[in-house]
Amino acid sequence: MGYPAASPQPYPAMNPDGAPARPPENGMGIAALVLGILGVVLVCAYGVGLIPSILAIVFGKIGMNKADQGAADNRSMAKAGFILGIVGVVLAVLAIIALVLLFIGVAATSVTTPTTRA
Repeated sequence: MGYPAASPQPYPAMNPDGAPARPPENGMGIAALVLGILGVVLVCAYGVGLIPSILAIVFGKIGMNKADQGAADNRSMAKAGFILGIVGVVLAVLAIIALVLLFIGVAATSVTTPTTRA
């Protein structure tokens, strides 16, 4: 009675030249998706998601290029991060415009003319 024998480990994948295959470089796609989600959430919750959204666009583009070159296998994740980054930037710009218009409206209505009391 005991544990069954361990199954033999498969050989690592090999390139045509005989060198072991490199693992995919998926870091940029993962970073793009995480930053894209974070950027949209922060814009909607606190209005400070512009920086993560811009980084998501940059990392998403780099990740898509790596996937096109065959160095990564998560193109869809990088593309989703890229799109979320664009959505975050658009939301942040709209929030900034709304705040500026709100401040202009408050400033315009707070200017009053002096009244004389009798």
